[in-house]
Amino acid sequence: MGTLNSTFNPGCLEVIVGTMYSGKSKELIERGIRAQKYGRVSAHYFKPIIDTRDQEIASRNGLTVNAILVRRGEEILKYLKQKSEKAVIIIDEAQFFDETVLYAVQLLKLRGFNVVVAGLDKDFRGQPFGIMPGLMALSDVAIKKIFPVCDVNGCVEDGTLPQRMRNGMPDSALSPTIVIEGSRDEIEYRPVCRLHHTVPDLTEFINRKLFDTPLENFFNFE
Repeated sequence: MGTLNSTFNPGCLEVIVGTMYSGKSKELIERGIRAQKYGRVSAHYFKPIIDTRDQEIASRNGLTVNAILVRRGEEILKYLKQKSEKAVIIIDEAQFFDETVLYAVQLLKLRGFNVVVAGLDKDFRGQPFGIMPGLMALSDVAIKKIFPVCDVNGCVEDGTLPQRMRNGMPDSALSPTIVIEGSRDEIEYRPVCRLHHTVPDLTEFINRKLFDTPLENFFNFE
């Protein structure tokens, strides 16, 4: 892994991972501001259209920037097709993209862009989330991991895992991976440590992934 320059790294991919409320968006916005203000480098911001909550990348300390909503990697390439200046390409919520973004990022690197990506590396089950493992493997610098404190009262451990609550209870591992807040059920996400991470039916989910057969044919280690 190379050494991180905190302003501009041409032809380089950098990856930031962490749970919700960890400050990933703040890191992205501040990186774009630094590149523009001090490096005289353009910054272009993207986020997945699946995240329909708003068209901004917003941090909890009040920093916001407008982002371009895209569905797939080729849309990012299309937007940047005529861009030849030095630029930082900032992509938020990368876990929601499909694998085309993996290839788009590599083409952007070959063109000399500095790509900075943030997302959740694990889903609510604690499993690898979408394309994030691929992006982490492609990173040219050490992965930056940032976490808030566990959301359970009195716990001081890092909240390294996303806990999904459905109607006030831990959601089943058999539920869909992506459920945007605001669905017909009351969905809430919070960061917790491994000790306080509760996922009902996780053994069944893993067995189904491994064997694609019912759980009763195999040992239950829970």
